[in-house]
Amino acid sequence: MRAARTALVGVGLGLAAFGAFLVLTGIAPSRWLGIAVWVGAAILLHDGVVAPVVVAFGLGAARVRARVGDRGVAVAQGALVVGAILTAITVPALVASTIGNPNPTILVGSYGVALAVIWAVLLAVAAIALGVSRTTVLRAERDARTK
Repeated sequence: MRAARTALVGVGLGLAAFGAFLVLTGIAPSRWLGIAVWVGAAILLHDGVVAPVVVAFGLGAARVRARVGDRGVAVAQGALVVGAILTAITVPALVASTIGNPNPTILVGSYGVALAVIWAVLLAVAAIALGVSRTTVLRAERDARTK
């Protein structure tokens, strides 16, 4: 396990160094501040919003895990994470399309509708997974009682 963590840290640091190299060599210095602000905002969004929500969901799910099952809770948590990340990606485009752009070929999508559809699909997937998982738990309990 320690070797795997060391390897993952090494790969992560290598990718970060490669990304820094690309920024330093391929992007004009006048744009570096904007990139730094964007990265900082992404870190704040993750650490200040996404991670606490997922942890809170996990703590709440721990209370119902025995009734619902591990798989259903895992899928629901995964759907929450995917939805949060896709929301974080979509919101800037949604705001930019609301403000408007002089170039009509940029931001041509219906981002609000797309985000609503994404959340509806994620909710449906999570509900189905929780239902299937709950059914599996109930069957296991019933089988344990009849033996």
